[in-house]
Amino acid sequence: MNKKILLSGVLCALLPFAAIAQDEEVTVVGSLIKGTPIDTGSPISTFDAESITSQNNLNIVELIKMVPGSSGMDGESNQFGSNGAEGIANINLRGLGTQRTLVLINGKRQVTVPSRTGAGRSVNLHDLPMGALSRIEILKEGAAATYGSDAIAGVVNFITDSTFEGLKVNFGAKGIPNAEAEAKEFSLTYGQLVGDTNFMLSLSHQMKPELAAKNTDYAIRPFSASDKGGWSTMGNPGTFVYPGGAPSNVPLGLGGFSMLNDPGCNNAGGFNTALGGYGTQIAGDIALAGICRYQYTWFDNVQEEQYNSQLWLEFNGEVGDGHNWHVEFAYGHTDVPDWATSPSYPPNNPTSNTMPDFNPGFVQLCVDYAAFCNALTNANYGGDGTNRAAYQRLRIRSIAASGNPFGNANGAETAQREYDTVRVAFSFEGDLTDDVQYSTSLNYSTSESVITGADTMQHKFLSALWGYGGPNCDAEMTGLTTSANDLTPTFKVTSTGAAIAANTVKSSTRPAGCMWFNPTSNAIEQGNQPNPANTTARVGVNPDYHAATANDPVLLRYLTDRRTTLNESSLITADFILQGLMGSLGGGDAAWAFGYERRDYNVQTSLPALPGPTATNSLQNTHDGSLYPCDIPEQNATANGRAACAANPVGLFMFLAPTYASDQDQTIDSLFAEFALPITDEFDMQLALRYEDYGEKDSVDPKIVMRWTPIDALTLRFTGQTTFRAPHPDETNSSPVTALAYVNQAGAFKAVDIYGNANLDPEEATTFNVGIITDFGTNEWTATLDYYDFDFKNPIISENHQQLMNAYSAGGAAKTAVQSQIYSGTPLVNDGSFGAGAVGRIRSNFINGPSTQTNGVDLYVKYETDYGDGTIAAGLEANYITKYSVDAYMKGAVTIAAAYDCDGFFNIENSCRSMPSTKGKLFVNYKTDQHNVYGAVNYISAYDDRRATGAGCGSTRDAGGVCTEIAAHTTVDATYTYSWDDQFDISFSVYNLTDEQPPFVVWEMNYDPNTHSPLGRYVKAGFTYRMQ
Repeated sequence: MNKKILLSGVLCALLPFAAIAQDEEVTVVGSLIKGTPIDTGSPISTFDAESITSQNNLNIVELIKMVPGSSGMDGESNQFGSNGAEGIANINLRGLGTQRTLVLINGKRQVTVPSRTGAGRSVNLHDLPMGALSRIEILKEGAAATYGSDAIAGVVNFITDSTFEGLKVNFGAKGIPNAEAEAKEFSLTYGQLVGDTNFMLSLSHQMKPELAAKNTDYAIRPFSASDKGGWSTMGNPGTFVYPGGAPSNVPLGLGGFSMLNDPGCNNAGGFNTALGGYGTQIAGDIALAGICRYQYTWFDNVQEEQYNSQLWLEFNGEVGDGHNWHVEFAYGHTDVPDWATSPSYPPNNPTSNTMPDFNPGFVQLCVDYAAFCNALTNANYGGDGTNRAAYQRLRIRSIAASGNPFGNANGAETAQREYDTVRVAFSFEGDLTDDVQYSTSLNYSTSESVITGADTMQHKFLSALWGYGGPNCDAEMTGLTTSANDLTPTFKVTSTGAAIAANTVKSSTRPAGCMWFNPTSNAIEQGNQPNPANTTARVGVNPDYHAATANDPVLLRYLTDRRTTLNESSLITADFILQGLMGSLGGGDAAWAFGYERRDYNVQTSLPALPGPTATNSLQNTHDGSLYPCDIPEQNATANGRAACAANPVGLFMFLAPTYASDQDQTIDSLFAEFALPITDEFDMQLALRYEDYGEKDSVDPKIVMRWTPIDALTLRFTGQTTFRAPHPDETNSSPVTALAYVNQAGAFKAVDIYGNANLDPEEATTFNVGIITDFGTNEWTATLDYYDFDFKNPIISENHQQLMNAYSAGGAAKTAVQSQIYSGTPLVNDGSFGAGAVGRIRSNFINGPSTQTNGVDLYVKYETDYGDGTIAAGLEANYITKYSVDAYMKGAVTIAAAYDCDGFFNIENSCRSMPSTKGKLFVNYKTDQHNVYGAVNYISAYDDRRATGAGCGSTRDAGGVCTEIAAHTTVDATYTYSWDDQFDISFSVYNLTDEQPPFVVWEMNYDPNTHSPLGRYVKAGFTYRMQ
């Protein structure tokens, strides 16, 4: 309250200095005071419509991805390149996170995406009307004093062409090698002045085709070349696992389980690999030991089929004398109709599934591979020397190497990501009095999403392994196990509720209508991917296949249920700003601006009870954590049963966690002031101050900008400020959201449940920028050189799952500090009694994380002069990160993760994104009345993958024992445009002229999707028609 009174007093005390109204000039991003982009005191990059057109109308992702200073953006919609934000494109300035870059449209905020993602909440750049833009301004420093929360890393302002008159039509088509179709782009923009009102309409549509990973030269590699390139340790066919069976002198791995490969693994399309660091080998049975893997990325896409549409309506006019009004309406639609993922997901508890010794598929396996089953009589595998154990434990999923028969043509499971965004904005400005100008605006934007998915139900799958599966089986599971020492599940008769006797469950007698799930290799008729052990890349009929033991498609359909989640976010922003002049200083008239802003933000999640695909998969809300928190259906039937699972709500699904309906609001009130002070002709200053009140949290942030021109050819500039970001409702919400993340110790993806924290403090940063601007005393040159520094305190982050697992593996105090967040077993426990390899799921909390500091250098140089019949321009824009360091993460006095540097590293196992140290673009453009030739060289420096353990990066390491360096990447783009009659343009572009593949990275798709393009060389033809 004292801060509010103090700020109000300052504003009132300064108001008497107001004098005459300002001249009409353009307001530049980063300031409420008028200015121009290149000579401003703040570091701003500008892309105007002409520069975008000269590159054959690059789309948003293509344009932003190569911006120096942008690090680790999303935008490629495959599941490994999107951070859970499939269909969304965003920008990540300075590598500080997409949620810390503020995106504006015409200087006003836009609603963020409605879905919680691993990338946080960001504005979807696909909603923006490229055909209606006049320029894009990127402010590469904090701007909380001007715009408030979220502008920690910088601001990107998309500005429409409010005075456009005429008609502009653009068509574009891109040929992408091996894609399913051509990419297509279309835009139509029409503007007209009717009386005193300017009207503009813009329509745009883009289609990206599917590009399957298997159709590229880099995404699919054999196990010997990239053993982390999508090779799962949990496939189907699966692996038999046995706890504690190994001799004591054999190192334990993956929870200390001995592992035996399904002997028909390779014939069925899997790939048998030696145990290596995974599991243990039993003396005498080494020939049988191994893991039956499959390559899940074979089923994925490096680019998904995606459709984006935009509608923009804008009206600008004048009312009375000196009063202007502006109205805009926008609609954006994004649809990823068949997002491809693995044929099925693995269980979170990798050894939770069992099958009886009399499962018909296993019986047939023992006929085909008698030596294998004879070995199972050994006591190491639970046998008694003569007989095998009553049941076998399996490391398996429901569908893998064979592909999903209900998925796409490639065998992948599919889901949908659909977003609809609407924006309505009104603004008025003019003369309030003869001495004071005003501007006021009201903006409303809302976004809705439909997110679907599918997963195997744990109780259905385990029931089917024991012969109680299928839609017509009159039996229902009542327990995943009988006891800790007896993993036989328990059942009841569905129609009567009577318990099925244990001796019946342990016999082969099953009621009519019940179906068996066969988890062995003889159930698979044909694998859907090549076996890397065979140099001919065989995908053929399985010689071990037996039609009598194959899994019925009805059963497979029954096992998997679909999930649908609806999300909505909305933002209402209202502001009122006064501005004017306040007397003359040595360099001219001083200007002021004061204002108030209110923002009301709402996010909602709902889980509709939509009908499912079949009568026995009847609902799509069975992931609702308030209705189905337990893994056994009968426990979910009563309030007491649900309450018993509330502390550990694993839900019905084998991999994906429950989702919770929510409705959260956040209201922010702001007061702000800004002053432009031309002290002398050579020196001027800008001062700004902003107060924001979030209810329980508030912040005051000042800013100072200084610019000094000691000689005509040289200007020095400095900015210093504090910035902040208050906790988002997602980050304080006690209900979890689940991400899928690879865990080194488990050798597989695991569910990471991310929980909010109501006790978070706002994150804060102190930033400064020192720069020079020069034209070298000529009219042809323009150059800027800036040094920036961010000192970031209390960053709001979710705990890194791999850092938690590394602490658990380290043992001692570190393990004790995190063991309550690491779960395993059936039912799940978090008591630290299991090895790290047996992890089932991980709890990650939002926290105020360790301090971060980053600094670096931005360079921009441009030369432009007349040449021949036209104008030639050439230049360079580059960013070099000199430092990006993160302090140690502590829980009390215990170190969970040591301090580390992010710059120049892949950063797959910490909170940073990929961060090459240098990123630059060299360009040249020659333009005449009829011809325009544009060329660019894009450069991304090499960066290191520092993972040094086999579990981290597999066998692909250099002589020093660390993962291979990610090579530097240089691409060349060229565009030629021919124009005639000032009405028609035809453009032809070749991007990545020399067809450089993305550098090899030891990871799922064998490249870094946050940094490099997966498309290789592609061509684009465009046609533009203009009518003035």
